[in-house]
Amino acid sequence: MSRVDGLWRLFGGEVLMSLRNGVRSGAFVVSMVLAGLFSAASGLLPGCNVIVAEPIQTSSDVGNPCVPFVELDARFAGSKVTERSIVTNDFQQCETGICLINNFQGRTSCPLGQPEPTPCTGPLDASCGPDQSCVESGVVPIPCDPQAADGGASQCANYGGACNAERRSCACAADDHCPQGTTCDVGTKECKKYVCHVPGSCQSEDASVAENEGKSCCVPGSDAPVSRAVCGQCRPRPPEKAVYCSCRCGPADGAPDEGNYCNCPDDFECKELVPYVGLGDTAGKYCIKKGTASDGTCGVVDGYFDPAACKGVGFP
Repeated sequence: MSRVDGLWRLFGGEVLMSLRNGVRSGAFVVSMVLAGLFSAASGLLPGCNVIVAEPIQTSSDVGNPCVPFVELDARFAGSKVTERSIVTNDFQQCETGICLINNFQGRTSCPLGQPEPTPCTGPLDASCGPDQSCVESGVVPIPCDPQAADGGASQCANYGGACNAERRSCACAADDHCPQGTTCDVGTKECKKYVCHVPGSCQSEDASVAENEGKSCCVPGSDAPVSRAVCGQCRPRPPEKAVYCSCRCGPADGAPDEGNYCNCPDDFECKELVPYVGLGDTAGKYCIKKGTASDGTCGVVDGYFDPAACKGVGFP
């Protein structure tokens, strides 16, 4: 089963918005998933701010592919090869509950990356040219607090004046109520991003360079184009070497020893990925594939390369 097939089997093809709360320490990003976000799929009860995973002994699916939840957001430009992310409570994809993003650049489903797509204003915009359509690339919410004394109206003063309590975002009534580069959908009263896209022309992790050439980055398992420029992947660190299910196999140096860790499979080694800084529960050593430890360098990049935003060396 591919990483996209596994993700969409679990969530029924519905595009979910990813939440990413990070605890940053140097180059490390620890990603947490808020409670209730996936309660319908996992049976977990909402109500806690953060679900803390219990230590998991099993390592049966370590190395299986997983899709970082943040890639379900069409506005996400991709992971950075200088960072490591530990996505916890991902029991839908990983029996261990951990999807590891270990020094990876770009998006798992978009090997060649892409320049920023041409923006457009909506389905009736004919400016995209032959073979392309102006399609929705995601909602851009303006957050507001419906529990505020004025119901969030002051927060939405420049964005339509009304706070939608269910969405907790401002309800637009015209394009000038939306951020630059987005358009108001007067039917749903949401600000949406539209870009030019050839329908069905999406890159795939399993396709060759020639097959992906000229195609868009899309939200995994869909035809929804990503609205941002995306760096091409580092040739030495494709997803199979850097993004997969893992488990915590030991404490970080200086951290309390909880004494409840997994044993790495034969083709894996136990390496410290998240240092102990006195807070958080993800510091520690994790199982990684042997020979894939990284110092954050990238090497050759196939596809889109912007030296101001991407690491590595562009390959013509």
